[in-house]
Amino acid sequence: MSLLHSIYEAGVRGLLEMLDSEALLALARTSTNNRILPLNSSEAIEIILLHTPDLGRFFSYRRLSAQTLFLYLHKYQVPSMGFANKNQMIMAVKDLWEKQCGRKAVSKPTTLKRRASSDPEIESPKGRKGNVSSGRLRVASTNTDKTEDITSTDRNKSIHSPSSTNAVRSLNRTVSGTQVEKNIANDDTESEFDVTPFAQPIVSVIRSDDFTRDFCEWYFNMVNRLQPVCAHHIGDTFREDIFYSNSFADIYFIGHSCGEKHAQGRDNTYALLRETFMAYSLLFSPNLENGTQAFKSDHGLVKICCCGTLHHKNALVGIFEQESGLVCSPVDRAWKIMYIKINLKQSNTLCERPSLPPCQLFEIET
Repeated sequence: MSLLHSIYEAGVRGLLEMLDSEALLALARTSTNNRILPLNSSEAIEIILLHTPDLGRFFSYRRLSAQTLFLYLHKYQVPSMGFANKNQMIMAVKDLWEKQCGRKAVSKPTTLKRRASSDPEIESPKGRKGNVSSGRLRVASTNTDKTEDITSTDRNKSIHSPSSTNAVRSLNRTVSGTQVEKNIANDDTESEFDVTPFAQPIVSVIRSDDFTRDFCEWYFNMVNRLQPVCAHHIGDTFREDIFYSNSFADIYFIGHSCGEKHAQGRDNTYALLRETFMAYSLLFSPNLENGTQAFKSDHGLVKICCCGTLHHKNALVGIFEQESGLVCSPVDRAWKIMYIKINLKQSNTLCERPSLPPCQLFEIET
């Protein structure tokens, strides 16, 4: 079984045609475990289609980056809301292909559970499966209130995230995209629901290094679009609502003259970063290969570190080091920025590209 002659062939072929020759040749070698070396891009696409058994395997290829998926969705005018990670974009692409095939949109999206792999091009997709069954579901009302304090590095900042869940009885109810109809019993027994079918909530899991690269690629592309020279690039818009209302920013200037700037609150944080980048016409080139790190606190805050080179138009002017604190919002499950600390180091010479040592990998639920 392969994607060749499957209902997804046209969509997969169109996505592959957006990749450059180097990426296609690498994917072809990966799909055949280096047993076949294609001569050109057309042959590489045919090899990938023939030797890739399903979409799960296809989307696990590392060469299919979040940026590539974003550009593909943009080509077909599929909107991307805020910071969509790679898993969410995969779901959107699969939904698009289902609609193009004249089938119903995917109600249970593909979930990739990424683990460390010896092959740099591929990771094994393992979704968290919910127990799907038809039967009777008893519903009981519960109320819980929890408050967690998350302390950001070098600052005593607390995030209070109260959450509450209530099971509401109604004649019609949707659970995880599945319509649930209530049967009202005529006797004195406890009310029950018919579940047709009922699925446990799906949790997408992404590996920390992929999450970090996706975020850095999204963030710095968005920041670079502030400059007129990069305004034509496809990407998201730098705006206030990617920050929490109590977020903060620290900027440190290191060079011939040193200084620092600080801001507290969503609007001030956004304004400080935007005004600083615009005033110095800064462009960022993050080292996505070996210049990123991710660490997770016990309370769920993910700290992302990234370094790279600083540019002013066509001139190299220095390097940067940035630390970002991200917290997943319980309201819409979107990751928002809690804080940003960035060092802007002026340098006219650069012996080697700045990098960071490897760190321990972990899984992030999205």
